[in-house]
Amino acid sequence: MEGDFITIGELCEWLKISRRTTERWRKEGLPFIKQGRLVRFDKQVVVEWLKSKEVKN
Repeated sequence: MEGDFITIGELCEWLKISRRTTERWRKEGLPFIKQGRLVRFDKQVVVEWLKSKEVKN
């Protein structure tokens, strides 16, 4: 696997969001990788997912 994978804590720190927001986003479809109890996020995939949620006025 290639990519820059980060933990939930690192994601929260990077985006300046709470763990609750992270959990809500996961339920809304934020892609993540889970191996056993470990959850990781690919930074590039997170950026792409956020851009897909962008609202244009």
